[in-house]
Amino acid sequence: MVARTFSTHILDTSKGKAAANVKVTVYRLNETLEWQGIRAVKSNQDGRCQLLKDGDEFPSGIYKLTFHVGAYFAEQNEKTLYPAIEIIVDCDDEQDHYHIPLLLNPFGYTTYRGT
Repeated sequence: MVARTFSTHILDTSKGKAAANVKVTVYRLNETLEWQGIRAVKSNQDGRCQLLKDGDEFPSGIYKLTFHVGAYFAEQNEKTLYPAIEIIVDCDDEQDHYHIPLLLNPFGYTTYRGT
């Protein structure tokens, strides 16, 4: 197994700032094609969170990140179309770091492979 990291950065594009205190749940698709929960973390004040870090078990496979943004927008007294956003990524053996940013607003979002 390759030592590597897995992280995200959540930015609220409607405010032009980081989205702090957003719960993110990490899952891995197991051999019976069911999602197995790995851990839940919250974004820091800079909107960042380390999902898995060097030393954690991080085998190749399909991972799902569930961003629980409904609670974030409720704290801002804003309505949102998306109570949760799920991003599914294929993590193979050839990469040592996976960084999946989420740019969001109450009625849309985008993501990409970061560095």
